[in-house]
Amino acid sequence: MRPEDTTLGGPRRDFPATAWDVISRALNSSTAVRRAGLEELCARYWKPVYYYVRVGWAKSNEDAKDLTQAFLLWLVEGSALRRYLPERASFRTYLKSLLKHFLQHEGEWAGRRKRGGAVRFMNVDDHLYEIRSRPDPASFEHDPDRAFDREWLEGLLARAVDRVRERCLPDERQAFRFRVFEAYDLCSPELRPTYAALAARLGLRESDVRNYLFAVREEVRAEARSEMSTLTADGEALEREWNEFFGP
Repeated sequence: MRPEDTTLGGPRRDFPATAWDVISRALNSSTAVRRAGLEELCARYWKPVYYYVRVGWAKSNEDAKDLTQAFLLWLVEGSALRRYLPERASFRTYLKSLLKHFLQHEGEWAGRRKRGGAVRFMNVDDHLYEIRSRPDPASFEHDPDRAFDREWLEGLLARAVDRVRERCLPDERQAFRFRVFEAYDLCSPELRPTYAALAARLGLRESDVRNYLFAVREEVRAEARSEMSTLTADGEALEREWNEFFGP
């Protein structure tokens, strides 16, 4: 089951070439550029950070949202991003270690917020950061690292699917092929049709359904790998990161 808890990080049309594009913009001296960089960081990492806080630190919905924003502000206001060395770890791993450190010193940040010491760099509008009702975070087995990685991976896959969708839509034949993929792979498991039922509904043969699904899945896989490559230092690091989630 895939409950939606926050709308931030949803479908987007623009994607930075590398993680460094995002980081450099978040550190830029220009307020406008810095805001754009922070918003991109939020789009990529809001959900993973939020669920890490909810699961690992048993925070309420609102407290988890506040801490998530505070952490992202801390990233750009301090020197942590400048210290990132991609040859030592993936940015995902580095970010989790920073988050753990940040939460261990949560009390200091709470005091700063009460004294007005933390500048509210972003406007957290309800329509942008809406947290919808969801099952108890215990569904993540109280493992914050697992919660973070799951949301990080699902965000990566969602961006990959969005790019494949945008590439397919202008072409009628490819759009139909993607429609098959949506009707099967993007359908909730309890409502997912059989190959035979889907073929009958769309006027296809079962073999067509298999072939279309295989083709679109390969495109999504390629896009996901491309996305992951922008967040790793080199080919060796990419293989480690890829195998951790998808196996060799």
